[in-house]
Amino acid sequence: MISRDNDPLVDCLVELAIELDKSNIPIMIGGGLGLYLRQKFFSSRQTRYPFDVDIRSTADLDIFLTSSIIVDWQKITTLRSVIDQLGYKVLEQAKNFQFSKEISLYNQKRTIKIDLLAAPPQDVDMALVKISRPRIKPKGVKNIHAYLADESEGIELEKVALSIGTLGSDIVLKNEIIFLPSAFNFLILKLCAFDDRKEEESDFGQYHAWDIFMTIVRMNKADWDSAKKHLDVHSTRPYIEKAVEIRKNNFSDLTNLGLLRLREYPAYKREKERYDQYLSLFIKDLSDLFPSTK
Repeated sequence: MISRDNDPLVDCLVELAIELDKSNIPIMIGGGLGLYLRQKFFSSRQTRYPFDVDIRSTADLDIFLTSSIIVDWQKITTLRSVIDQLGYKVLEQAKNFQFSKEISLYNQKRTIKIDLLAAPPQDVDMALVKISRPRIKPKGVKNIHAYLADESEGIELEKVALSIGTLGSDIVLKNEIIFLPSAFNFLILKLCAFDDRKEEESDFGQYHAWDIFMTIVRMNKADWDSAKKHLDVHSTRPYIEKAVEIRKNNFSDLTNLGLLRLREYPAYKREKERYDQYLSLFIKDLSDLFPSTK
């Protein structure tokens, strides 16, 4: 079931895309909204998993900047101007890479947040950026950073373009600027996010474990073929090896922490009897996608 709770966030994505199109600044939409859009437009129920899954609502626009964009000071400066123009304000606790604004929804206030993340630059472009981990920005740029996400190194591999018309808008953009990561990239990002959050008391990484389950359940043959192509070119890269290790340590056995966290998630518990029947298949699929070479 696809929640309509994300529709206001989609509206904010559309208004952002309209402005970014003027300067041909492409963005990759990750996080909960990316999964929502992927489930809505690029995946379908599979016979191997004969059920649908709830997708959680979110208030965040997780925007990934590619390795070619994060080194481009002109486009990053323009991006900050657009964020200001649309009424977003800096969040002091994550200064200059998280921004928020309030919108009115059914006469109630709702906060929308932009979170900027960046893929690591190519080695030849390292001289163009300033890195103070976890922050990265082009040299000479002020008042904007992105969070350097090493696990997004392959974020452009097998990406899919999202037409703004698909989002219910009658506006036509000049450029293809909205992209979604492949299902395989979502899994890489979510495995790393789970590893970061699995001991945090706020949720112990439960919703990241659910996102991994949800992504696997919705993967079709094209997604599996895409994952193979990704692995063919990046299987020995450190970020892939890290994802494999996280999978082995957390999702290779029913007693592993990742499977425990998954089964603690409320949406899983509501359909526990059904989902439990497919946990072994889920574990095998994840192992096939992230095979151990050691």
